[in-house]
Amino acid sequence: MEWTLEQVNTLGQGFVAFALRLLVESAVLIGAVLLVDVVLRKKVRAALRYWLVTLVLAYLLLAPILTLSPPSPRWPAGTAAYADTTTPTAARHTNALSPQHATGQSQTTIVEAGERPRYLTWQGTVFLVWLAGLLAMGGILLRRAVLACRGVQASPAANFLMADILAYCRKRMGIRGDIRLKISAEGSRPVVCGLFRPVIVVPRNLVPALGSRHLRDVLFHELAHVKRHDVWINLAQNLLQVLYFYNPFLWLANAAIRRLRDEAADETVRDTVGDKDYSYAQRLADVAGLGTRQPAAGLSLIGVA
Repeated sequence: MEWTLEQVNTLGQGFVAFALRLLVESAVLIGAVLLVDVVLRKKVRAALRYWLVTLVLAYLLLAPILTLSPPSPRWPAGTAAYADTTTPTAARHTNALSPQHATGQSQTTIVEAGERPRYLTWQGTVFLVWLAGLLAMGGILLRRAVLACRGVQASPAANFLMADILAYCRKRMGIRGDIRLKISAEGSRPVVCGLFRPVIVVPRNLVPALGSRHLRDVLFHELAHVKRHDVWINLAQNLLQVLYFYNPFLWLANAAIRRLRDEAADETVRDTVGDKDYSYAQRLADVAGLGTRQPAAGLSLIGVA
């Protein structure tokens, strides 16, 4: 038990030092990046600002690796010293021979050794709280992702007319991979999910209520997310959100990334297929108004909603 407390306290001390340093650094970095985004909003394309903000994710992914230090060359000596201090009390009593030993006199010197901790430090408590939150959030998100995958698999496939529109949109966007189109319940919002085999899910009442032109623009938008590999970035966001759930600045950065991701996808659509009548944004707004329900929570983990 004492050995366990010692290990937890040691891990807690390192975790608190790392977390506090990273909290300050991420606050400065995210604040600077968001300020640049505001200043350049009307001067620089959303795609460039999007990748600028995602540099925060790269930094947070690499921070634990860069923090690790190689083992000290004096480690074996330190281990031996530690072993000496953990020997039984009887073995720590040594007879130190004095100069008077020749005359038959001797003295005994007791070497004091450091005791193992018998209580949990506040750093160890913080580490255990973080570990519990990590496991709880990770478990909940994993369960939601599994349920979302099952829901997508159970959704019916689109009819031939909608599949033909998807094929047309794929050709215009220059995407050759296999992408499936499925139908969800009425009132839901469009979503694209799947890392290796993307699936686009659209609400059942989209075409009957708005028409095929709106479906085409929705498919263009979701295909732009696939083309830009936004699903992978979204996965990194969710993993980092679980790992650094205590960092409020990361929540702000993720909100900015989601906003810029949609703007960048719209730019990709306009660059690829054009928008001569300037009604693309209005049609997407019509689709957003049609969706009265947010997608299942798990869909935002495995895809972009």
